[in-house]
Amino acid sequence: MSGVRHRILVVEDHADSRELLAEFLEALGYEVDVAEHGLQALERLRCAPRPAVMVLDLMMPVMSGWELMRHVREDPALSSLPVVVVSGAGDAHPLPEGILGAVPKPVDLDVLSNFLREAMRRC
Repeated sequence: MSGVRHRILVVEDHADSRELLAEFLEALGYEVDVAEHGLQALERLRCAPRPAVMVLDLMMPVMSGWELMRHVREDPALSSLPVVVVSGAGDAHPLPEGILGAVPKPVDLDVLSNFLREAMRRC
């Protein structure tokens, strides 16, 4: 990565998964912010500094990833935010529209890293 440290928002309700993802991304040189559910993520997205990419779980309490994506895509200031879904939802639920990619749980960190590199090229 260049000298610019890109910010990533990790939205994950399970504390262990959230912490592991944050540690992995920080080791890759990213600045990481975290949120425990969609409502907390939406509040963070509406404040500065905004992330370059959001890594999003779908099945969460308070506000699901699907609902958060609806809010993101309806907000002109957020609608172009690249999103990578990391979820154990499987094929039973369709993925939200407008995502860059999806990584099933358990997370293949190489696949996630590749999606993030692609997203950063778009920034």
